[in-house]
Amino acid sequence: MELNDIKQTAIELMDAVKARGLAELSLNANGFKIKIKANAPAPVVYAAPAAAPAAAPSAPQSAEHAQPAPAAEEEISGTKVNAPLVGTFYAAPSPEEPPYIEVGQTVKKGDTLFIIEAMKTMNEIASPCDGTVSRVMVQSGDMVEYGQTLVVIA
Repeated sequence: MELNDIKQTAIELMDAVKARGLAELSLNANGFKIKIKANAPAPVVYAAPAAAPAAAPSAPQSAEHAQPAPAAEEEISGTKVNAPLVGTFYAAPSPEEPPYIEVGQTVKKGDTLFIIEAMKTMNEIASPCDGTVSRVMVQSGDMVEYGQTLVVIA
């Protein structure tokens, strides 16, 4: 089979998949394999963050001028709602709709606080307690890690 014949056959197969509303077509004939997916999302490629420039060494300080090291993480008072899985944080069910919660809003145990999308599954995360939302630590569309504090309820 010539290259032009292969291209033409592939185009005809793509048109057939589209015309019939198929999601996927796999063909295996005489050792030739082709797989066509209609409307498949483009693969997402995450770039590694750029390395921070190294800081120039500073002159050593005497013990009497040394400052205490800042706390690694500020103390958060209230009930922390942590990410139960790795995924993408969404504050609203869709971009056109208002967010589930806002700072200062009163919530009840079981109310939906936000969504975490993982492996194309939308996971609604419920409030573990009654209270008032005091902080939302991330923005819609942010990648979140397991155990990361996302919302604080006072």
